[in-house]
Amino acid sequence: MNFPLRKLFYSALFCASFSACVDNSRSPQQQQNSSAEDFDFLGMMANYADNIIVPNYQALSSSAEKLSAEDGVLATYCAAIDDSVTEVSEEVADAWLELQAAIQRSEMHILGPVSENSGGLLNRINSYNGSELSLCGIDQAVVLASQASDFDITLRTNNQRGVTALEYLLFDNSLTHHCPSQIPETADWNQRSAEERRQLRCNYAQIVSADIGNSAAELLQAWAIDGENYRLDFINPNNVEDNLSALSDALFYLDVDVKDRKLGIPTGINNEGCSAIACADAVESPFAEASLRHIRHNLESFAEMLTGGEGLGFDDIIRFAGVDELNSRMLTAVDDAIVAIDNMEVSLKQQADAIVTSEDEAACANALANPGSPSEQAACRLFGLIRRLTDDLKVDFVAAVNVDLPERGQADND
Repeated sequence: MNFPLRKLFYSALFCASFSACVDNSRSPQQQQNSSAEDFDFLGMMANYADNIIVPNYQALSSSAEKLSAEDGVLATYCAAIDDSVTEVSEEVADAWLELQAAIQRSEMHILGPVSENSGGLLNRINSYNGSELSLCGIDQAVVLASQASDFDITLRTNNQRGVTALEYLLFDNSLTHHCPSQIPETADWNQRSAEERRQLRCNYAQIVSADIGNSAAELLQAWAIDGENYRLDFINPNNVEDNLSALSDALFYLDVDVKDRKLGIPTGINNEGCSAIACADAVESPFAEASLRHIRHNLESFAEMLTGGEGLGFDDIIRFAGVDELNSRMLTAVDDAIVAIDNMEVSLKQQADAIVTSEDEAACANALANPGSPSEQAACRLFGLIRRLTDDLKVDFVAAVNVDLPERGQADND
């Protein structure tokens, strides 16, 4: 549907639902043309760009810079490592969580520059989106970075970079390597002192952190008016229909990536991750055990992307189409899922680790099928709560907004 016809479509739906729109002295076509001007699609796109997307990237760049600065919390922590240090400092842990929060919020609008080249820039920031973390590759990079003055992290694969690699380097207190015995770089690693291993990992963490900062700055510059100014393309009237579809497609991150991958695979609801009943190692944050916190940020960002924050958003299109109850239903579902997370006292990894028997599996299936009832299988219940939301997204949302279901959202992994 082209842009003018799309506006007429929304106007017709709106006026069919609200008799106040009707002016009996004018023809139906005149009434539609007048009402078509009532919805400001360009204003909506500008609102998303200026008040959601760019601010999220600014927060991402700022938090990355805070962590990677030469006099920042990570550098201070690394400089203070001695044999008394047994875990990452609270200041560094908080800064990493702040960085992750900015990343998780920005992942609800994966479109434009961050999605180009098969999501190359996105995967440099958070490799969890693209591939399984290479623990051995990171272990090798730690040693290589300590030996070569010309070490270049940009030559390493994405699964040895980004915020997930940073988590491993900072939060894995075992300090043992994950390589086969024949790998020369790590052959004597486990015989080194804990202080030396922690120090070398911290040194590489600084390199990884700086690399994240460079990627975040590149992403922000891609949108900046004084940079590559993708914002101009985003709000260009000629591109509005395509970009509106891209915005709506981005919301399906909640379905495919949050529900099916972040929750479904670790709990075994989706059996794509491993051959066991559940796959606890597939959680997004196995070392910091912050996976539920990440999902909470995803949900908060989804709600903002649905409503457009304080400005025009999809909720206004839905209201314009005369089905405002859909807005209420979806936002209530978001709130219910967030409350469920807030009431959990055990991490997602620990919950997935506890799903080991066929009885556990059956209890999980019952929890996701009856999300309105409390359950000891809280993560499975959370899956069911989010599925209520994504079911509306797949059917009533795409109908009300008049967009196509994205290809990646068409598979039924529930």
